[in-house]
Amino acid sequence: LDKMLVDEVGDVTVTNDGATILKMLEVEHPAAKVLCELAQLQDEEVGDGTTSVVIIAAELLRAADELIKQKIHPTTIINGYKLACKESVKFIQENLSIPAADLGKSCLLNVAKTSMSSKIIGSDKDFFANIVVQSCELLKFTNTRGETKCPIKTIN
Repeated sequence: LDKMLVDEVGDVTVTNDGATILKMLEVEHPAAKVLCELAQLQDEEVGDGTTSVVIIAAELLRAADELIKQKIHPTTIINGYKLACKESVKFIQENLSIPAADLGKSCLLNVAKTSMSSKIIGSDKDFFANIVVQSCELLKFTNTRGETKCPIKTIN
């Protein structure tokens, strides 16, 4: 859903991008500023998912606030979040990850299309998905442990 934002001088911006919305807000609260910075980092690193990241982080802050009200020390909460993160990553790697080599080209194309569906190039996602998958296939290599890797950050 698009949102219409009007600034103090009457300029109108219509967007559905969470990062754009958060950039336009004049935020004073320190925790809210952290959430805006988090959205900006997500946008720079991944290019999507800014709203989801802010919602998850805000919920973690809300839960931490409830724990603090129950007299649980902030260090204990942080240690719990770190442990939960470590265990979550371990679970995802062990149970939800599939090697890209096992997926096949059509699945990789669908992944690429899905990741581009909310961006400006969404209407040309078939064309760009092919470019992405071909680039990955050209750059992939097998390391000394026999794992197939693709240096994604080298693709520009």
